Amino acid sequence: MNIWMRLWFAVLIITDRLLGTHLAEWKLARQQRRMEAYEAQAFAIRRQMEQLDRLLQVTQVELCVLYLRQRRILRPETWLRFAPAENVDEERGLDLLIGRLVKHGLATVRTETVGEVRPRSPRPYVYHLRPDWAAMVDLLSAWKEHLDPLAVSWLEEMWSNENG
Repeated sequence: MNIWMRLWFAVLIITDRLLGTHLAEWKLARQQRRMEAYEAQAFAIRRQMEQLDRLLQVTQVELCVLYLRQRRILRPETWLRFAPAENVDEERGLDLLIGRLVKHGLATVRTETVGEVRPRSPRPYVYHLRPDWAAMVDLLSAWKEHLDPLAVSWLEEMWSNENG
């Protein structure tokens, strides 16, 4: 509470004592109702933020699935090979997949050193990534109504392949 509010309450308390009114209680109850309304709004905003965060994660996974589909990696046993030292686009794709899939447990990555190691130069690495298709299908299925139609058709194709 700032100094002016404290001063105002002090004046109200003095007025209450002198005149026998209940202005301080009334003002305090009003402030309490305002605080409760603000807390309710903050709670609603937090819930919306959590839902938007989950939707953002699903959208990022959807983007990764579309990227993997573009690379034609749809079989569960396939590892996708990335050599970022050779291609800048592969480095961007790898960063996308690691940040959105591996960090959330939706893919596995392993590295392999290739070439000779020279002092003062970066080590040449090749990355192998294997998506966890079942986990991605489960995640995306829960948010099916928010997905792009292309991703929905991919989901239906994956479900028919697993169950058929």
